[in-house]
Amino acid sequence: MWRRKLAARVRKTEFWATVISVVALAVSVLTWLDVHAQLRLTSGQIRAYVQVVDVRLLEPVTDASVMRLQLRLKNLGQTAARQVYGEMDYDLGAPGLHGDGNEATGVEFGSMGPGLERLVTLQSNRINRRDWPKPYPKQESVYFFGTIWFVDDTTGEQRKEDWCYELPLTSETSLKRTDLEQCSKLTYKSNDVRKINIK
Repeated sequence: MWRRKLAARVRKTEFWATVISVVALAVSVLTWLDVHAQLRLTSGQIRAYVQVVDVRLLEPVTDASVMRLQLRLKNLGQTAARQVYGEMDYDLGAPGLHGDGNEATGVEFGSMGPGLERLVTLQSNRINRRDWPKPYPKQESVYFFGTIWFVDDTTGEQRKEDWCYELPLTSETSLKRTDLEQCSKLTYKSNDVRKINIK
């Protein structure tokens, strides 16, 4: 009789041990999934965000032999950006409809730590023929556009920031301006991938 009672207690103990083990395993799996989801969410937020904050011409379009732009870049992210590289182009009437950047104008700017701001210069590879249309109030704009490419130091992924600024040709003084406005239409979108030598 005492053997039956002992066997019943052992089975009861084994049952509760199994239940506790299964519950502990379930809690462990759920905790792991939650931590994994949090890490994925955090890795999307903690990264480099190199953005073009401002663009201006270094000389008016009527005086320049080639277009030279000064870009103010800032890494708004929380990690460093490596191999920061920029390219530009310009066109009258539409900011690069095909998304093909002008790699011949490319310049590498090095790395940018979090919060770092940098002034960089990009230059076109075409001679300015100065054949701009006569400005009038409802005239087209000259569009300056391009892409800033960089490698996120945390994830090692290639990222990009497309930018587009315009010079509206609304009056004779427009041709002498060096300040540009952000594009109000047809925002430039580059092709998604560029071959960067990721180290």
